[in-house]
Amino acid sequence: MKPVAVDESGVARRRAAENNGARIAALAIGGAFLLLILAFVTMAFIVRDEARLNPIGPVAPGAGSERGGVVFSGAAGTWELRGQVAIDAQRSVHVAFDLVSPTGQPAPASLVPTIAFEQPDRETTPLTATASREAPGSYVATAPLPADGQWRLRIGLPEIAAVLVFDVAE
Repeated sequence: MKPVAVDESGVARRRAAENNGARIAALAIGGAFLLLILAFVTMAFIVRDEARLNPIGPVAPGAGSERGGVVFSGAAGTWELRGQVAIDAQRSVHVAFDLVSPTGQPAPASLVPTIAFEQPDRETTPLTATASREAPGSYVATAPLPADGQWRLRIGLPEIAAVLVFDVAE
């Protein structure tokens, strides 16, 4: 039998050390829960400089897209992007995309996105192309690609870049 402490009134009491295991477990679980909540709240304030665009379907080979391509969609910051990449027989890539604001309005004329192409597996200087505005919120760009293989399209917007990886086949 464990010894029991008796206070001055004569009431038997358990030692405080016997309850520490439950308290420590509760503090550990509570601390882990608070750290998890803090991590989720912090994630909202972390600034990302890249947003990945999602390929949603192929572009069938045809006139102007003899090597095919990819249709893409995604969000970059507050902008919604939808478009396509098509590669012709001479390995020129044609990019066409729409930029839509959170309110559903097209991008303003003052917004000029930057376009760059790079090969992820090679240490080369990115190829740049000039995006021309075809209609409110609609842009096109063309650039010759020097090699087949995997390429990365980077559409530069204020505060963020939208990135799409695509393949150029022979």
